[in-house]
Amino acid sequence: MDFFENMLDKLSDYSGSIILAVIVLIAGLIIIKLCLKIAEKALNKTKLDPSIHKFILSVLRIVLYVVLLVIILSCLKVPTAPLVTVLGAMGAAIALALQGSLSNVAAGFLILMNQPFKRGDFVDTNGYSGIVDAIDITCTTLQTVDNRTVILPNSSVLGSAIVNNTSETIRRIDVSFGISYSADIPKAKDVILKVCADNQFVLDKPETFVGVGEHADSAVMLDLRAWVETPNYLSTKYELQEQVKLAFDEADIEIPFPQVDVHMK
Repeated sequence: MDFFENMLDKLSDYSGSIILAVIVLIAGLIIIKLCLKIAEKALNKTKLDPSIHKFILSVLRIVLYVVLLVIILSCLKVPTAPLVTVLGAMGAAIALALQGSLSNVAAGFLILMNQPFKRGDFVDTNGYSGIVDAIDITCTTLQTVDNRTVILPNSSVLGSAIVNNTSETIRRIDVSFGISYSADIPKAKDVILKVCADNQFVLDKPETFVGVGEHADSAVMLDLRAWVETPNYLSTKYELQEQVKLAFDEADIEIPFPQVDVHMK
């Protein structure tokens, strides 16, 4: 009987704390739900990538639940200092164990916030070229032109040069054509300019330019600089190289082969 009487006395002593803890729990869950909704609306108004939204909301949810747990334990008169110490030690241990992953997460944040590229861009980075298929918190996925999937850690992407080939609406085609030293240079330039003028994808502005770029060992090199819309870059480059070769043949402009003169003594 004494045991049960002691139990009842303890329950009566803790009844107020238990009721308070239940009230705090219910109120806390409601407040957490409201905070997450407010945070989600605020994030939707920013220009941050949706991947960052999910990560921030997940971290915020965990932090709020941990704070609520500490408050409830305090209401129940449970010492929280040891718990906070344990949580801090666990956090430090996890940070050390996931040091490489955390660096990728930090790099992912910078990529998603600064947006050096976005999904669908064609980029060169870390020795790879391809279309950006996905940008996650820890890694970036590229789809190469020969249909291979390349998954790069964000830290390696951010630590290397990034060339975004499709960030601008127009792009310049740079091509060099070799003609023989006996060929008529002005005529060859006119032929190249006419080929560009007849091509439907070459833009009038900026103006197309052709000039002598180099006196090579066996040819005079003519440099072509023509502007096209970015989506038409690669196909137009191939077309121009083929069309200029055919136009040179019709105009009897020689494209020389590499040759070496040998003098015998």
